[in-house]
Amino acid sequence: MVISQIMQAYSGVIEITPGEGPAFFLRTSYLNRLKEENLFSGAEISDEDSADLLEAALVYGVEKAAMSYLARAEHSRFTLSQKLIKKGMEKSVINRALDYLESVNYLDDERFAGAWLRSRSIDHAEGRIRLAAELSARGVDKTSARKALDEFFCDHDELEICRKAFRKAQISRKTEEKIRMTLAQKGFSLKFIDIVVKENI
Repeated sequence: MVISQIMQAYSGVIEITPGEGPAFFLRTSYLNRLKEENLFSGAEISDEDSADLLEAALVYGVEKAAMSYLARAEHSRFTLSQKLIKKGMEKSVINRALDYLESVNYLDDERFAGAWLRSRSIDHAEGRIRLAAELSARGVDKTSARKALDEFFCDHDELEICRKAFRKAQISRKTEEKIRMTLAQKGFSLKFIDIVVKENI
């Protein structure tokens, strides 16, 4: 490959126009073999280095696709990775792009968990146990989930949420045993369940 033209597109991102074929973009930090100083107009690039350029361009393409999802909503690394895999992108390439996005704080499982908990609480009255399981199902690691849950329950009284869930179950005229079962399924501890049931006997 011969580089016909090279331009700085954004910080850390360059546009390369080869002698033949369409121009492409890449983030220079994605290069494994080549050094940025070896990229200039007229440079002749070996097959191995051309493969490095094209791989870096591929990773940058995945980064852009990931950013389009993140622009719409927070994602966990796991859910974002699954969406990109469904688009036919390779896992190794996805991992490199997501590593970069984590390093610049565009992707953060703890932040995702906090946003998800706030959104979930609008329509659902659930306890810590259920919420922890839901975060785990979305690929959030235990440490990030615990931090997000601790922060969430600093602002939201879990006992009061349990009372809300109890009142909702009560409207359905369920028996005490069924109400207890419903509250347990919603992830409340036996301690909270006992408190709210005794309050209403």
